[in-house]
Amino acid sequence: MHLREALGDAQDIDPTRPIVVGSIKLGTEAAALAAEILSGTADLLAATLVDREIRRPVYWFVDHATEGHAEIFGFPVDWKDELPTAIEMALVRTVAFLPPDQHAKVLAGGVEVILGSENACVDFRKVACAAENPMVGETTEFDRATSAVIEAPGVGRGLKVAMDCLLNSYATSPLKFRFLELYRVMEALFLADVKSRLLAGFDAEPMAALNDAVEALQSELKQITTLAEPYQELFEECWTVLDGLRNTNRFVTALFKRLEKKRVNGQGKWQTGAALVYQIRCAIVHAGEKDMIFENFADGDAALKAVLPTVERASLRMLGITLG
Repeated sequence: MHLREALGDAQDIDPTRPIVVGSIKLGTEAAALAAEILSGTADLLAATLVDREIRRPVYWFVDHATEGHAEIFGFPVDWKDELPTAIEMALVRTVAFLPPDQHAKVLAGGVEVILGSENACVDFRKVACAAENPMVGETTEFDRATSAVIEAPGVGRGLKVAMDCLLNSYATSPLKFRFLELYRVMEALFLADVKSRLLAGFDAEPMAALNDAVEALQSELKQITTLAEPYQELFEECWTVLDGLRNTNRFVTALFKRLEKKRVNGQGKWQTGAALVYQIRCAIVHAGEKDMIFENFADGDAALKAVLPTVERASLRMLGITLG
């Protein structure tokens, strides 16, 4: 334990007063944690340093279903403003674990620190880093969150492709292509979902399981509706957002008319929300004479900006990532 060296001349810690670690003044919560560490009543976590550009203070607490917990934090080089309390406390844990010759590097900023299990956050770190600076649009979901629960969604090619599509969504423009990459996350996961449902139901009702699988594969709209079912609240939110624009946005008005023409607008709100997401995808991809074409609507981007945060959250949930 190397916290004493980072505190300099301070021998005793008053947990009710701020402390100084290196040249950084930390608040009373960090002081109380430092006192616990020095008294031997707080456990230390392994700290790993990763050099990368950090543009603003970042903190994440990651809870992985099988790999345990991790904290990820960092702040820019020569940061002069007050740090969030969570980062201050993580900084105390870090200097307590690391040898003194690494303290200056951490305290100078410009380094990402992982406290705890690296395996708990290996994929999440890639996503969070990419989401910090998207090529187009805002990443409101990451901007307002500081924690993530990571389920174990499985393994296989479909999952890898879906993760690549998510990363691509932050590195592509214009906005319609970012939406399309998020849709491709769902598309990539669909076959894995069909296979999982088939295997789960085959022993009990083999014919029904096979029929359901064949039916799902015959219709892309059926595919996304099936995939959306466990996330009904998110696709109902898609419906709510777009329904609120149907009288003021020409693109959204055309979307609802398209669903009415195809007679898929009389279902529940979450099913209609899934159909709207699918129809947006079709408008972006198709350009035939009888198709609804995204470029024909000047207000299409406004509709995408409104619904994109919910579609992003749905894509993350399908990949086993829940932000909080």
